[in-house]
This record gives sequence, structure tokens and C-alpha cells, in this order.
Amino acid sequence: MILEIKYYSFGRMIIGTKEYTSDLILDMEGHIQDNWWRKQGHYLSPEDIAAVLESAPKKIVIGTGANGRMAVSDQVIQVCQKKGIELEILPTAEAVTHFNCAVQAGIPVAGCFHLTC
Repeated sequence: MILEIKYYSFGRMIIGTKEYTSDLILDMEGHIQDNWWRKQGHYLSPEDIAAVLESAPKKIVIGTGANGRMAVSDQVIQVCQKKGIELEILPTAEAVTHFNCAVQAGIPVAGCFHLTC
């Protein structure tokens, strides 16, 4: 079961009753991978979310940080298009809202969230 995100502010996210202070991935089965980091820091490539892409959710929501500083490679966009995965790339506060809406609508969704800048 996917959990809704209860709260987000710069560097802090609450899911269920647990607080997270590092970047994280929520898969469509409700598993949370915290301390998530990309090979190139503020640049997201397909290999950084390989497990998410392999699980083929209907939608992936990417939170690019409070100020949108994490860039998403064209390859991520292309892989999602090829697999028929809807992709939303937004600053993290907006991404949280979109992720929660998808959860509430019963859409198989995964989220990848940069919590700081």
C-alpha cells in the first residue's frame, strides 16, 4: 500500500508517522528508500531510478527540490515515454501534492524526491 506524504518542508518529509531528512524514493508498493543519492548529485539519470523504471508504474512524480535545482536528463524522459509511464517533474512541494493526488486516485505511482535545494 502506498502511503501519502503527510508533510514536506525544506529538508524534511513525513510519511505515515516517520520523518525523513534525506532524499528518498517511494515505490508503488509503499516501500521507502531513504538516503537516495544520484551518481551526479543534482542530475537525475535513468540509472539513478532503474528499479523504479523496471517496476513500470503508471506514473512517476519527480520532486526536483525546494528550488527545483535537480535536473532531469532527457534520457529519463525518453525511457518513460518508451515505457508509457506518465512523468511529472516539479519542485518538491508541488510534486508532493501531485503524488498524493495520484495515491488518492488509486493510480500506481512512484515518487522520487530531492528534499533540499
